[in-house]
Amino acid sequence: MRDYVDVTGACGATYRFMRLKEGRPLSPMGGNFLYCRFTGDNCEVIYAGEVQNLLKDARERWNEASQRYQVSDLYSRLNISERVRQLEHADIVDATHP
Repeated sequence: MRDYVDVTGACGATYRFMRLKEGRPLSPMGGNFLYCRFTGDNCEVIYAGEVQNLLKDARERWNEASQRYQVSDLYSRLNISERVRQLEHADIVDATHP
């Protein structure tokens, strides 16, 4: 389990996500988030999302993802610009096919 993961998008850009640590709340700001599971050192992106409020919306599908896909960690990336968030999300989805 790593404190951060770097995800490379389809365009070649790298995006750094920080792991949500136990007892620490998510930010109420906008951002992108990932549900991940690890096999050894390999991080597999199971779900990628883009939301206006990470605190309110990033955990919306967590129970389903942890039960159905055994995700172990939630990673987030703050980004207040909705347009940039959407572009990053699309780039990550194109590369990782979660």
